[in-house]
Amino acid sequence: MKDLTKYTIESLLSETVTLPSLPASVQNILMLIGNPNTKLSDLSHAISLDPSISFKLLRLVNSAYYGLGQKVTSIEHAIVLLGTKVIRNLVITATVFSQIGPMAQDLVRHSVAVGVAMDAVSSIGPLKEVLSEGDTGFVFGLVHDIGKMLLMEFLPKHWAGVCHCAKEGGYGSWVAIEQQIIGVDHAQVGGRIGEEWKLSEDLCVAVKYHHEPWDVENEQQRLMSASLCIADYIVRASGLSAYEQELHPLREDVWRSAGLNNRLLTDIIRFYFDKHIYIEEFMKYTGS
Repeated sequence: MKDLTKYTIESLLSETVTLPSLPASVQNILMLIGNPNTKLSDLSHAISLDPSISFKLLRLVNSAYYGLGQKVTSIEHAIVLLGTKVIRNLVITATVFSQIGPMAQDLVRHSVAVGVAMDAVSSIGPLKEVLSEGDTGFVFGLVHDIGKMLLMEFLPKHWAGVCHCAKEGGYGSWVAIEQQIIGVDHAQVGGRIGEEWKLSEDLCVAVKYHHEPWDVENEQQRLMSASLCIADYIVRASGLSAYEQELHPLREDVWRSAGLNNRLLTDIIRFYFDKHIYIEEFMKYTGS
């Protein structure tokens, strides 16, 4: 592995990796959602113009995970029931599923599970006071490892080396191995994808620092990053790691940064396992 090129984030993106772009239709949908003067009919029409997103969105809305208790048959009805912020998150979710669908199902399953765990953390922990009304932690979890998708696709030899060292053990954390072999890690790449997609700054920071939340200066964003770090840890501890690797203990300050204690953690784990049955349901939406 000594003969493998090592990159900086800039050299990687300029020489090797092409960041995926959001489809123009999705960019338009997100722009309309961000405009307070957008009419409901215009937004529902824009979503309906993308059959793939419309199909996945309605499947997500009608999933047992959201428990609406009624059949939603139109995009306009979904917007009325859930509000534009939830619809925005679901559109991003559907888009991510479209981007990663055919790739590494274990990694997709892990990402979905972290979405469920992040929902648990954001519903019970202090994070709920930070997320604006209608927002959900699910998207944070879903996109947290999207950088792995690109490294796997564009640097297969490097990635094979990372997987080998992680499986062998003794080389440190997964991120440390990526940095040793590639020069950059998946969290850095994932943060840049979020920026490319014009996702919120909070989401981009949380993805970029979900393995090193102590490096985040802004207290609110450190709370988000630490919460995502813990959601990821809960999922790996439950046996849904994407790859064979050691489960490294979290630094004590991560728990403090997330504002979690044993009582809250017990409730979060209970919430996560109550929703655990829906992970396979979400997996059905990763295809076309």
